Amino acid sequence: MLKITILYGAIREGRLSIRAARAIDKALRDSGKADVTFIDVKDYDLPLMENRLKDMKDPLPDVVKVGKMIEDADGLIFVTPEYNNSYSGPLKNTVDYYTKEWGKKPIGIVCGSNGKQGGINASNLLQLLVLAIGAFPMPRKLLVPELDKSLDEEGKPLNETMANNLDKFVKEYLWFAEAIVNQKKKDQ
Repeated sequence: MLKITILYGAIREGRLSIRAARAIDKALRDSGKADVTFIDVKDYDLPLMENRLKDMKDPLPDVVKVGKMIEDADGLIFVTPEYNNSYSGPLKNTVDYYTKEWGKKPIGIVCGSNGKQGGINASNLLQLLVLAIGAFPMPRKLLVPELDKSLDEEGKPLNETMANNLDKFVKEYLWFAEAIVNQKKKDQ
């Protein structure tokens, strides 16, 4: 069973993108192939990053805890809304705390927006970020347009297109993650 961590990076009141994070969480659990950890950055004390975890003398407990969850994961899925054509600041702040924790991990990208583009600009920038941290971005992304019309509050798809896209993304992510995890085991 793959250990997958969802990193959800929105803290704004009334955040709709939590629906996408819940959808991914449920779909991964329902697959029977993933042990899922859910990190909602709103639940942790992760102030503006001044030093990376590896350079801190006395890190905050939540910085250590989140780092351990990332390090223990076989792979991750980043979930963010699109703000001003980019991903959320809290997500980037969280990513910046860590270095070796990301090493060669498969990372899926899920973005959502209230508009019809589904966060495509944020998703493209996130793929570049994933490369920069030494991880592997999965080519297929899950874009969720018109969040309030695509997923209900619990993350259940509200139309067939969303259900199909979610299913395809999860199946491909599990294949992608398993391939990378298996290769990493061979390399040890």
